[in-house]
Amino acid sequence: MNAQMTMNTQMKPIAILENDITPEGSDYDVVRRAIEKISLDYRDQPSLEVLAEEVGETPTGLQKLFTRWAGLSPKAFLQAVTLDHARRLLDSGMPLLET
Repeated sequence: MNAQMTMNTQMKPIAILENDITPEGSDYDVVRRAIEKISLDYRDQPSLEVLAEEVGETPTGLQKLFTRWAGLSPKAFLQAVTLDHARRLLDSGMPLLET
């Protein structure tokens, strides 16, 4: 009986890992695609509605998922990406108006 319990205990993490594989459309995948879209298109400042449409979610649904998974809102993430890019430009000495 102990061997059976041990085997079940050892198998449970495997089952959890199998469930963590993220199929297209999972919460993780939705947030990953939103982060990718923001990171690539930050210069266009995509709205929540545009991001939501791109990843196949409602704006409210994306707001909740993104905040839960990323720890900040899509807008705050977009602002952080934009500021990071501006800092890099300032550090590089490139004129900001020429980029």
